[in-house]
Amino acid sequence: MADTIELPWRESPGPSALSDVKVLRKIYENTIISINGLSENRIPKSQLRLQCRYLQKLDLLERRGSELYSLTTKGEEFIEGKRKIPRSGGYLDLQKLLNLSDHRIADLSLLNQEDIKQKNYDIFREVESPQIETDHEYSVDVRDPRRKSRKVLSAKKWKLDRILREFPRTEPITSQCAHWVTSLVSLHLFPDANHRTAMITLYQLALANGVVGEDHRWPGNETEIGKAVLLSKFHRHLSPERNFGRLWRRDTLYWHWYQYFEYLLFNVEYPAINHHSEKVLREKLKRVRNN
Repeated sequence: MADTIELPWRESPGPSALSDVKVLRKIYENTIISINGLSENRIPKSQLRLQCRYLQKLDLLERRGSELYSLTTKGEEFIEGKRKIPRSGGYLDLQKLLNLSDHRIADLSLLNQEDIKQKNYDIFREVESPQIETDHEYSVDVRDPRRKSRKVLSAKKWKLDRILREFPRTEPITSQCAHWVTSLVSLHLFPDANHRTAMITLYQLALANGVVGEDHRWPGNETEIGKAVLLSKFHRHLSPERNFGRLWRRDTLYWHWYQYFEYLLFNVEYPAINHHSEKVLREKLKRVRNN
């Protein structure tokens, strides 16, 4: 690839991918098309979702509705050969074209799917250990205690690999953080402690990429993160069932975490955290679960 922004799904696309040029050409041929139409049940919608977002940032696409896109005048000129845009092998040179902030997560090399599974397993072992005092809980729905560890470690490797591979490296940091937590929480890859696992691993990434320092108050004080998790469970219960076809969508669960990270990283007020007591949030969650 000509650009130095690491997007693994672009660097080794294989047959189940559309290059940027092919995406633009297909939209040109259809005038307006949805992510689903681009996919044709063949190309991962999650990848197309990310492509269309950065093509929109480049003023080549215009959003016409929920996951509906058409070409802008600039996009039409490019497809018609009237405008030159740096590219290589069908993919646009994002390093030259996008004005990306350094304040984002660009390097995920320190984390792999085994690391994420291990973090969750460490939480499980801490709760299970009689030598460690903790207020945390970890629920595993198996009768045989000998099968608990196996259940905790049963998260599918390919699912975690795909989240890492497709992670939206071109998005702003707040969006990246929201996507990371939303993905791990909504896909519910572990029997329990999905929120804790998401926040611990995200902190590793944020720290390694210079987004936060070791003195940062991550993940917020006990009350703040407690309320954030309760609200997250509330939104997750109301959201459509998430699968990989919906990966990187911006639903209410995503926007909840987006606002929380705006608050945590940039001190932007998040009324839902500051204006509701934990008791009220627990009651709301209980009601929605019982309905």
